[in-house]
Amino acid sequence: MRWMEMIRLRTPQGDEKWFPELLRDSTKSIVGESGLLEVRVHRNASFQGDLSVMFLWETDSPRPQGSRPALSLSQTLKSFGLVEYSVWIESNLNETTQDGSA
Repeated sequence: MRWMEMIRLRTPQGDEKWFPELLRDSTKSIVGESGLLEVRVHRNASFQGDLSVMFLWETDSPRPQGSRPALSLSQTLKSFGLVEYSVWIESNLNETTQDGSA
């Protein structure tokens, strides 16, 4: 099953120059983590200080409490600004719902 963790960070505008180096250092340890497909970083188009990191996983079952690498990064980022962390499960809109409707 595919699932994703999203970490959103809001920093004071122009105060995120440290982020690429921190992310490189943090992600070195997760290369080869079982089930991890990719890690992506995005920046808000309107607010330079808003950043997001997405971890895409494929495992037998999702981890609703989150993965060790993403939770660790999320905790580290809290010292730089406001952090929002969430876990998302991939949904196929063509699947039949529990009540039998499409």
